[in-house]
Amino acid sequence: MTTTDTNPQMVPPAAVPGATPTNPTTAPTAGKPARGRAMSWAAYALSTWHWRHPHPAWGTLNAAGATLGAASIAAAAQVPGPFAAIGGALGAAGAVAAGMADDLPGHRLLWRGCCWMMPGAWATTALMTDAVWSGWAVGTLAAGTAGFGTVATAIGRTRRRRAAAAQQHAAAMDAAARRDRVAAVWEARIARVTDVKVRVRNVQGWATRTGFTLDADLPTGGATWRDIARRTEGLAADARLPHGCEVTVEPGDSRGAVLLHVSTVNALAQDHYLDDYSPLSINNPLAIGPLRNGEQAVINLRYACGVLVGQTDSGKTNQLQTINTQLVRCVDTLVWQIDLAGGGLSRPWVTPYAEGRAPRPAVDWVATSIAEAEIMVRAAIEIINGRKPAYQQRMRAANDDKIPVGPDLPEIVIVVDEIKTVPPHIVNMLAQISDTGRAAGVRTLCCALRATDDYLPIAIKEQARIRIGMRVTDEKELNYLFGWKYNIDAEAAPYQGCGFLLAGNPGEAAPMPFKGYRTDPNRIDAAAVAVAPWRPDLDATSAQLAAKVAVKGTRAYADRWARTMPTLFTDPITITPPTPATTPTTPPPAPTTGTTPAAGGAGADIAHLFDPIPGDTLDAALDRFKTIAARNVNALGIDMTTALHHLNPVPELLTRALEATDANGGRIHTADLAARLDMDPAELGTELGRLLRDVDVERHNATGRIRIGESSKPGYLAATLREAVDAYRGGIQRAA
Repeated sequence: MTTTDTNPQMVPPAAVPGATPTNPTTAPTAGKPARGRAMSWAAYALSTWHWRHPHPAWGTLNAAGATLGAASIAAAAQVPGPFAAIGGALGAAGAVAAGMADDLPGHRLLWRGCCWMMPGAWATTALMTDAVWSGWAVGTLAAGTAGFGTVATAIGRTRRRRAAAAQQHAAAMDAAARRDRVAAVWEARIARVTDVKVRVRNVQGWATRTGFTLDADLPTGGATWRDIARRTEGLAADARLPHGCEVTVEPGDSRGAVLLHVSTVNALAQDHYLDDYSPLSINNPLAIGPLRNGEQAVINLRYACGVLVGQTDSGKTNQLQTINTQLVRCVDTLVWQIDLAGGGLSRPWVTPYAEGRAPRPAVDWVATSIAEAEIMVRAAIEIINGRKPAYQQRMRAANDDKIPVGPDLPEIVIVVDEIKTVPPHIVNMLAQISDTGRAAGVRTLCCALRATDDYLPIAIKEQARIRIGMRVTDEKELNYLFGWKYNIDAEAAPYQGCGFLLAGNPGEAAPMPFKGYRTDPNRIDAAAVAVAPWRPDLDATSAQLAAKVAVKGTRAYADRWARTMPTLFTDPITITPPTPATTPTTPPPAPTTGTTPAAGGAGADIAHLFDPIPGDTLDAALDRFKTIAARNVNALGIDMTTALHHLNPVPELLTRALEATDANGGRIHTADLAARLDMDPAELGTELGRLLRDVDVERHNATGRIRIGESSKPGYLAATLREAVDAYRGGIQRAA
């Protein structure tokens, strides 16, 4: 029917629920039909009535209403009852025929027939007794409607479940087909690139839709996951992955399985901020940033020590402050910080407390001087030695050989920034803490600018099960940090703040690329204020153990802030013993770089801070002598690194190589020495050759080969290495 201007377009009244309002500025609004136009209202009602309602019972109600209406009209027209039966039979026959054409099962054909026959039987009975609106007729119709509605509802739910299951099955089959295609492609690729024929048993897509993981079985014949890990860069190139994406490999659920993590979208470019300062526990893993697959990169410092390495502008300091944020959130952890590079790491955590905005500092102890660092590590060693005997009953109750930590007995984590600036005797004590502090709840986290043995001591690195390497320019440094077997590609972490995380025992899994959480001074300040109310106190037993460290004129632990606050917030840096709270008119003289300390003042010789400690060994006395010598050469303007080198000039790699050679009977092949030192044989040969050339020490023969048993291979004699050690001690190495 064609409408004209005199018959305006019908629109739903504004009061009708669900009506969509129109914009009066863009579309004209026609008025509702006049009250006298009954046909317009009827047409509107018919055009808006939803005869097919999503609930199955509505069909039963519609059928009941239609049956009652038809029976009423038939009774008024005096239609004989058998005609109703005939109509029901014809309807049933038509419904069954239509169902058979659609290949419906028998039970559905029976249901369709009953849906016609039952109303027909009711209408026949009502017409023959002339009692359409009688009580029994309406009651039986209502009862039948309720019964059929219940059955229809159940049938509708069953149909929806079956339809959903069928849809899920189809989706699963489609996904399985896609997985099979991906598996086939990667099986061929791995065989082509690595010569290892694996069988991919599962392909798991990442929730972030940025990659997938292949779970594969290795072939028989002795192939290992490391055979594939050595060729990850080739796999990424063969797969034509975008820049910033890579393939990482780690062991599977058995020695005969391997996991390959393939990133297809570079998810490390975006910054992620850490704004959650709610309480945590050191007994649980701590998140430090997202992995490439969207999962959390976590570390667990409850029983493990850690190292963090990164060059300038790599995001190392940011990552360290992120870890500090997570540590101070722990209600059962005390953070002790050694920051000999000026206090920039620790100052933001103490500032709210110093300004009166927090009831206590976020970190429990800060050492910004060599003297304070030695007091701290000596106190930690005393706590380690005394905690286990003091808390035997607590360990017995927990059925554990390690002390259970909690808010009343917190773990101590010593965070060391720029460990290269720490004197060797303190480094040795930190290594002792790493070796012995696990059961007593004392752990370390040490940081360095480079992953070389002169920046990161080998003794510290070898005890670190948690290793974090931020962005570097030389991939060999990452290989030194994580092990040469991983063949790490530095391009997999190309952005500032990206790095690699090895959070288990070396060899258990490959280092995973991650993007560290971003933090800034404002967030650190907010975190220091937020965590202050629940910072724990050092337990009384440990405080008494720390007090055993004898410090002249002050108490080692109880007066730590009296000594440290002036070094954090006063320039020049001083070490001030506790004095009454007064406001001096003139600050006391203090030593600075390039000046001579005032005799007897607060900056007096470092040795005067310590009383003789019973049981000191000759090594401890030498350590103290080296510290005094280092302090004196600083006063004369000599570089601290140069001074410490002269105090201990023998390279650590040469010392360890000599020890391993002596343990092997005075001679050792290069490959065996590299295995003992966890280094690549070629890299070891290059480094040792350089060290020998620097002191003009020649190998035992022109070829460098030695015979051990029936095998003649390149190697070293203990006599050669010992000659080089003596030359270094004699200071005869060539100038660089």
